[in-house]
Amino acid sequence: MNALVVQGKGEAKVEQIDTPKPAPIGVLVHVDNVALNPTDWKHLDIFGAKGAISGSDFVGTVVAKGEDDKSGIEIGTRVAGMTRGGYTVGVGSFADYVATYPQTLIRVPDNIPNETAAGLGVGGLTAYFSLFQDKHLNLSPPSPTLDKLPPVDESKKVLVWSGATSVGQFAIQLARAAGYYVIVTASLKHENYMKSLGASEVHDYKDEKTPEKISEAHPDLVYALDTFGTEQSQLGCARALSKTQRSKFTTILPPNEKVKTVNDKVEQSFFVGYTLAGQEFDFFGLHYSKEYCQQDQQYLFKVISSGVLTDLLSKGLLKPNNTAPQTGGLAAIPAGFDRMRKGEVSGEKLTYKI
Repeated sequence: MNALVVQGKGEAKVEQIDTPKPAPIGVLVHVDNVALNPTDWKHLDIFGAKGAISGSDFVGTVVAKGEDDKSGIEIGTRVAGMTRGGYTVGVGSFADYVATYPQTLIRVPDNIPNETAAGLGVGGLTAYFSLFQDKHLNLSPPSPTLDKLPPVDESKKVLVWSGATSVGQFAIQLARAAGYYVIVTASLKHENYMKSLGASEVHDYKDEKTPEKISEAHPDLVYALDTFGTEQSQLGCARALSKTQRSKFTTILPPNEKVKTVNDKVEQSFFVGYTLAGQEFDFFGLHYSKEYCQQDQQYLFKVISSGVLTDLLSKGLLKPNNTAPQTGGLAAIPAGFDRMRKGEVSGEKLTYKI
């Protein structure tokens, strides 16, 4: 098969390699489209793991199953998922085929085309875990049987910092589907789009006074999700959260030590999707035990088996990210990395047909 294989730090090229086989309880997915995430080029630049396949997000069709698979998934099922590309030899989504496990795959409903479904894995699952898992914000999730959006409960508030990111777009919709009053920071050029996703308020993330404006308007705000992960965004969340009540905020990069000096009422957490493989690993000086990772994996299995994401997608209550389909297939992806490195991609995901 063809795959975008890491050659070293900052370099990847298309090579022909062996097609993987599904594990005894796994499946093989023929990849149709992939989506780019910041973690993809960062893994390439930071780790440069020679022989690894680049890429995290994918959508495709199940074409083979392991001999011991009892999941009930059918050959021909259209699925979206994520993997940790760019780190382990032979593992990654930017390829003709991905070997994975059915319990980790989102069934894609007929109303969602592949070019938009490609970005469901990383963004959708990160948002869901960050908002609803008890290790993180532990908000009440949307009902799997939801037919229409519930009324907004103004007593249930959550801040989504950097709402125009992939994770942010999913988080706004998921929180709104659960009835939350969603406060968002973003570039004001995205204000109308943020509100169309379910934001009740949109504040300019470039305005240095935004955290204080949010705090003054909502002194009872005790939940925040930082989808950007920088020192500035983490401190912004801390400044916006209640100064009198215990509050929680989750970020997508390791927590900044300065947060407690800004707001000592804040309890921080950090969601990293690599735990979903169920194997221990180290990341930016933090150790994730096998037990911790398997807890996340079991929660993932629970979310997937509930069908909540598929149901919300099929009913139009959850929409994939805006996408910018690109031409050129695997060979064009490194140019997409360059655009992301330069900060030229905002409010949409670059997708490629394989």
